[in-house]
Amino acid sequence: MTFDILTRLPVELAYQILSKLSITDVVVCQSVSRQWYWITTDQSIWKQVYLEHERPYAIPRSALVPSLSTPSATSSSSSTSSLSGYRDWKQHCQSRVVLDRNWRQGDIQSLLTLRYHRGGIVRLRIKAGLLLSGDMFGQVAVWDTDSYACQCVVEAAVGPIQLLDFSAKAMVMTVISRSGVCRIWSIKTKELICSFSAYDVVCMTMDDDHLVLGGRDGRIQVVDFMTGAIVRTTTAFAEEILQDIYIQNDTLIIATGHHLRILSIDTLQILSTCPLPIAPSVRTFCSVFHIRSLILLTEEHLLHIEWKALYGSINKNFVIDQNKELPPNLLIPPRIQKTKVPPISTITSIAIGGNHPRVLTTNADRPSLHDTIRLCPAPRLNAWADDICPSDAPEATRTTTAAPSVAAAAMRLLESAEEETGSVLSSQVPEVAQYLETCGLKPSFMDVDEDVIVIGTSKGDIVVLNMLSLE
Repeated sequence: MTFDILTRLPVELAYQILSKLSITDVVVCQSVSRQWYWITTDQSIWKQVYLEHERPYAIPRSALVPSLSTPSATSSSSSTSSLSGYRDWKQHCQSRVVLDRNWRQGDIQSLLTLRYHRGGIVRLRIKAGLLLSGDMFGQVAVWDTDSYACQCVVEAAVGPIQLLDFSAKAMVMTVISRSGVCRIWSIKTKELICSFSAYDVVCMTMDDDHLVLGGRDGRIQVVDFMTGAIVRTTTAFAEEILQDIYIQNDTLIIATGHHLRILSIDTLQILSTCPLPIAPSVRTFCSVFHIRSLILLTEEHLLHIEWKALYGSINKNFVIDQNKELPPNLLIPPRIQKTKVPPISTITSIAIGGNHPRVLTTNADRPSLHDTIRLCPAPRLNAWADDICPSDAPEATRTTTAAPSVAAAAMRLLESAEEETGSVLSSQVPEVAQYLETCGLKPSFMDVDEDVIVIGTSKGDIVVLNMLSLE
């Protein structure tokens, strides 16, 4: 004789119990009986399960649903759903499980090829529903990521493009050519807003309110992208080379070869800093920061360094808005993943993207795209070290600089990290696998979003690889 306690409980209590399970556990519960199936159709259960699934990634709730597109949804149905306020949380859960599985197995579901450019692709930027591609002749094409239709083409630079970014809200893009000229364009009207010399700029980032430039001399400049005027500037970081800048929660994340710093975007005051867990003698060829992950490319390894989210303010100058993307807590040791990489000379691009950060590399020692895209493993979710300076400690005990014990702990983590090789992306779909093997295209640049990889090639084609089926 069986006793079904779940169906005998008040329905509200049954909802609370099921909402504590994982996505896969709730799916199993659906098949137990007809009564259990009807209980698990409630959207509030799937909402709580989905939010709990995403909790380790510290994603703001306002960004959770837009971050994961549902492949079967059309633009009209999405707008209708948005107007009514209805969210199909069960569909989001199913899509997330499938997406995580496809990434884990390295299984590409579909692809399409975009053709417009006459020259090789040298820059790609995908975010907020738009893809911008720049080629060696200075052309920038703007693509809608819903249909991948080309919206417009701008003759944005003279010669190859060195840096490219844009604001989706303002519909403004910034292009820096290898000749050292920065041009800011309106995407809507294709009109030049302003231009100025930028021959010493080595890194750049842009959001809906700011344009930030990093110079070869180590200085940071905040620029008004509607006028080109320099609003604020820092003094140079002595004997350090800027490698990447990232805008986050009204702060700037500044990566150099051996340090990570958080600066206020309003005052450019240093709010927090920590040394990176590598020896001063180790040369870093590339640093890329995304959310709370830093990717470092050295001669032998690609290091994925990831910090915990900082939920509370460290001091009165460093105030955290929890409705925005949370910055890294530099006061505790990060978790580290070490991946063996092929010879540096064969690597053509490194990309990191998505709310669940995915790190990929491409190399050009193959005759086609087959076996050229490598997914690097992420640090394990349970690999955090104990907090040394928790964010809820009394303000008097807090510091903005990581203690020597934190740096030493990070170095020990690096030394003990197991070396992995990563996995090569492939496809179980025959048409996709055949294209990758026979297309004859070599990657020149790459960017990645939550469920899509875009690869620019030396012939000017752009290959869009989807990790979710479009059917």
